[in-house]
Amino acid sequence: MAIFTGGKSTAINSPRHLTLRHARRVIGLKKQSLGLLGPDEEVTEPTLAPGEEKVDSYWAPGLEAGPSYSINVTQTIKTPNQDESLVLQGQQDFTVDAPQFTLPEGSIHSVYPPSGYSEDHRILPHVVLTDPHLPWERRGSPKTPEHLGDRNRVPWLAVFSFTQDELKLSAEALASMFQKTSDQLQKPVKQSSTLAINMTVADLCATTDMVTPVSNLQPSTIQDARGDFIFVPAELFTSLFSTFDQSSQRQVPASPDTMPYQFLSHVRNINTTGMAVSGVEDVGIFSVVLGNRAGPLDNLAPATVSVHLVSIEGVEAMQFPISQPYVALCSLHSWTYTVLPPRMLNVPDAMEALGRTLGVLRPPESVIAALKARNDRVSDRIACRLDDGYSLVTYRTQTGERSVALYRGPLTPTVVPPLTMNHCSNSGIDLQILDKEVGIMDVSYSSAWQLGRTLALGDEAFTAALMRLRRAIHTGAMKASKIRVVQQESADALRTRTDLLKDLPTMVTHLHQIPGLGFQSPQIGKIYLEEAIKLARHLAQSPDGSMYDEHNAPNSNDWMVVLKWLMDRMFLDGVPAHYLISDPFHLEPESLRFFSIDQNWVDALIDGALSLGNHQGDDPDRAAIKAALNDYIQQGPQLLDQETQVPSYGFFLRSDLVTMFPDLRVKTLPQQSNPPKRAPLLRHEIITDGVMLCLLDRTPGSEDFTGLTFTQPPHQQRFAVARGLDVTAVKVDIRRQYTVDESIRDKDVNQHDPLTPEIKYQPDTADNLFIWGSQPGTADLRILRLPRFADVQLQYLQEKMGTYDAGSTPTKYFDDDTATSALFALQMNDPIYYLEIGLQGNPALQSLAAPPRPRTLRFLEPARVAPLLPTGTSSSSSSSPQPPDEPPAKDDDRGPVTTLFSRPAGYHPGPHILASLGPHVRAIRTRNLPSPQVTGDDTPAQFPKYTCSVVTSGLSYVQVGDNLPQDLIFAIGVSENDTSTYQLTEFDVRIRLGPVNPTIHTLMQDYDGPGPRMLDNLRFNVLPQFDHQGGDVYLLLRLLPRSATGRIEIRKVREMGFLLSLATVNLFPDHQTLVRLDTMAYYTDPSHPTQETNFDANIINSKA
Repeated sequence: MAIFTGGKSTAINSPRHLTLRHARRVIGLKKQSLGLLGPDEEVTEPTLAPGEEKVDSYWAPGLEAGPSYSINVTQTIKTPNQDESLVLQGQQDFTVDAPQFTLPEGSIHSVYPPSGYSEDHRILPHVVLTDPHLPWERRGSPKTPEHLGDRNRVPWLAVFSFTQDELKLSAEALASMFQKTSDQLQKPVKQSSTLAINMTVADLCATTDMVTPVSNLQPSTIQDARGDFIFVPAELFTSLFSTFDQSSQRQVPASPDTMPYQFLSHVRNINTTGMAVSGVEDVGIFSVVLGNRAGPLDNLAPATVSVHLVSIEGVEAMQFPISQPYVALCSLHSWTYTVLPPRMLNVPDAMEALGRTLGVLRPPESVIAALKARNDRVSDRIACRLDDGYSLVTYRTQTGERSVALYRGPLTPTVVPPLTMNHCSNSGIDLQILDKEVGIMDVSYSSAWQLGRTLALGDEAFTAALMRLRRAIHTGAMKASKIRVVQQESADALRTRTDLLKDLPTMVTHLHQIPGLGFQSPQIGKIYLEEAIKLARHLAQSPDGSMYDEHNAPNSNDWMVVLKWLMDRMFLDGVPAHYLISDPFHLEPESLRFFSIDQNWVDALIDGALSLGNHQGDDPDRAAIKAALNDYIQQGPQLLDQETQVPSYGFFLRSDLVTMFPDLRVKTLPQQSNPPKRAPLLRHEIITDGVMLCLLDRTPGSEDFTGLTFTQPPHQQRFAVARGLDVTAVKVDIRRQYTVDESIRDKDVNQHDPLTPEIKYQPDTADNLFIWGSQPGTADLRILRLPRFADVQLQYLQEKMGTYDAGSTPTKYFDDDTATSALFALQMNDPIYYLEIGLQGNPALQSLAAPPRPRTLRFLEPARVAPLLPTGTSSSSSSSPQPPDEPPAKDDDRGPVTTLFSRPAGYHPGPHILASLGPHVRAIRTRNLPSPQVTGDDTPAQFPKYTCSVVTSGLSYVQVGDNLPQDLIFAIGVSENDTSTYQLTEFDVRIRLGPVNPTIHTLMQDYDGPGPRMLDNLRFNVLPQFDHQGGDVYLLLRLLPRSATGRIEIRKVREMGFLLSLATVNLFPDHQTLVRLDTMAYYTDPSHPTQETNFDANIINSKA
């Protein structure tokens, strides 16, 4: 869902967008203060502080859709030699395209009340749209008074709510109304769950017993358009578009009146800090369309209401009275909700109840208490495990038996200490822990390891980048290790090729002195990890030698991909929900649960992901990658002066409030500076309907996290008719509004109190502001009387807001003379509720109290696999066995390692095995395949391939004969670059200049034409330049990317053809001559900055 910001987007497509955007902002502000901002860099801060909003009456586009427009252009041409001038005129007719019968995907940001939920009858349903211009993109009323044109505008959208009996068509009506429709409308016709019917405009026009405003919208051009249509009873439609006099009697005009709906749409510009959905941007601008009908007032049981966002375009062109029983309106969005009887649960009650459910993520206390009450050792142990957040799960062993195991996800109710083991795992089996008291295996970390491997296998881009990164580390580390081992043997052991050839006769007798240089060699093993870490840290740097921190350019694009993927997993992105919450009872409805993040579980997840590509058993390359990742976490981005933020705590909020207000604003206490030094929330998402996840890096209850505040978002507030509403009266509190500065407003001690006295109207009160029913004593309409309601609000504010002393002159707090939709929206807002929860000293969170620890990886020792042959031996016997250079290494503190290929002494093979060894069984011939070897010193990304040629237009060669200047086409194609990660900064074509020479062929003697120009690929500029080298002159044609950064990803380039205008090609005497031209590509990769190639230009002399 795109969020309109009114400017440059700050969204980052990452689950860590909150921390990355915060770091980018802090770094930008520091650069700005130090004067280090580049020419293409800018730092933009929201004009609104967190929690603030700006309300506008409307945002109208420059041109409305619907009418036809024309552009007239007049050009006068004068010449110095003639007195007369030439006048040219042109006209272009056009129309503006905008949604009409359906809305684009993502147009609806939210609705209230949410679909399927319940709400009080006072509440007016509303729709929040992501496009602030959408309600005014079409003309709602062509007769808007000019004096209101700059303050209000009638939208083409309106929200109507209907009870089921108002829209439900009988079976007889459905059968008779759609008899003349086409076969595109499926028969028998059925209404949807919101009582709409989907059909084309052509079928709508063929429907009988109804009228529609669509017939006034040039239906000949929109016959094939399809939409949802509702059929409103003509009597109800008349009431919705009529005026009411002072005695609340309906006054039916000659045509429908849409002017009251100018007060029911407005625009809200908000700061999105602390919001789960809109928080992807710093600023969000939304349009809001309100309904004007309250829910049923006298229902004794919950009543279902259908809400429709309808188009009222063309309504004013209709005529009253309506001659048919129904009016068809186009419904652009619809949903249903339930209107509760009076005095049932509401938002403040739900918030208050939620604050009493604060706890940690574990099974309910009743379950644990029942186990402890049994007073036996096994039950007590299981209760202890459940208290630590474990669940009992079905487990199948490697041999296939079904059993039970203990499992706990990464979210724990207690702080888990680090494990004593620190080595990597090759299978995850060694991460299982046996609970000896109950004989049940704990598979938590083993499951995390397997999940990490599975997630990595499912991400093709990450797997490919990891393989290339591993190859780069292994190739470079082996080369450096071999050089060090050879140099350790003797200072002059590293010899040149000439010295080696001189000593060939005596070399054979000294071959046994060459140290082992294989990966399994003890000498290599001692230093390989050190060299691998050095190379991994080099790849994890940026070209300027600093560490790559996701805010600068990387040395290796593969490291960039791997780092992003690993950090996303440390934020638990992509982890399935049943791994996070092992039992639904841990998170009950209407509950708030805190947790700590088990770093051991995250370590196992990362270790499993990085285990891909391990073909050696021992895996120091994995440990080297982890060392580089730890450097990134410990150092953090430059200019940020803090470690990289990694989540260690968090909470789940499961409540209907999350569904009602998806952007429920979360704020941590105490309030920090703006911008804060650290991002308050590291991850904030709605992971499923009604469940919010927040991750933090601070301990709940600590000095920097004393509490939480949940607040209704500014653009998802409730709108209500009044403070009190029933069948007998409406009670309205006029809220204070100000047109003065905030500093002056804060001086008013009564700013949060409503104006007195309250306004109370009964159904028979004269000049009412609410219409109960079409007849006295009924409540079938329940609509706002506009503009009467807005005028009463304005009058009350003008008379009762009072003044303040501005020097010696009393000045009004409120000074305005026009009722607007923005002012009316502030009045219709229901009170904004917030829930503040104190965390300090809360006994429910004592299990989470722990000193902060670094969130770096701890499984840093390479995995150990016993070699198939003892150290220092060879797979083939030697006629002159030599003693090993040193004794075999002793086992480390993890104990001896036994080979996986040995069997116990008492092993006897079974009959099913011996059966395959009988003399009558033919052996299966197999062919030994050579193992793939890592050769070369290729970088993680390969060079692309360039194909170049020079031709005359329409030919496949350069044709000469008359030796006249001609246009030369340089065709340059790029291939084998789909997966290349190089970034091209320049591509040069080098042409040697000179006269015709039988030995040195040159394309041209000189060039003085108008220059080159690009053909199709306008991503480049081509610039000519003369170059002098060694007495020769060259024409250098430089292709430069048209980019602010000066570079372009080569995988985005397919061709770079250009034309060299009016070039005089040398006329060679032979019929065919080949001229060699050189090319040079320049890249940002410091290890491989250039790529040089050449090609031949085929010159054909047509006269020879």
